Amino acid sequence: MILATCPICKKELIIKELHCPHCEVSFKGNFENSWLAELNASQLEFVRLFLLVQGNLKELQDKLGISYPTVKNRLAEIIGIITKKRPETDKVIDVLSDLEEGFINVDEAINMITQRREK
Repeated sequence: MILATCPICKKELIIKELHCPHCEVSFKGNFENSWLAELNASQLEFVRLFLLVQGNLKELQDKLGISYPTVKNRLAEIIGIITKKRPETDKVIDVLSDLEEGFINVDEAINMITQRREK
């Protein structure tokens, strides 16, 4: 796994050299880091499963054995890493939409709205 951020100052690392151990050739320069390098092992596994279930969050919930809101929170966290933006989790409309589609029950919706208001 490639480090994406400095373990000391937490700033983004830049790849300056690529090396082939087979033929001992090295390439120096400024190489772009992939957004995948910023994901931890758990997040990479989540993305892998997300792709395998073709983005079906209900099926992903079943495969991971976690609640639908947890699936959505993990997805929002990964989107935040990819876009470098803090995920928006204070939208009550998302909760109501999930409730209407049957992904969550009334108690879960109330808990989610309460938690978001406390932040």
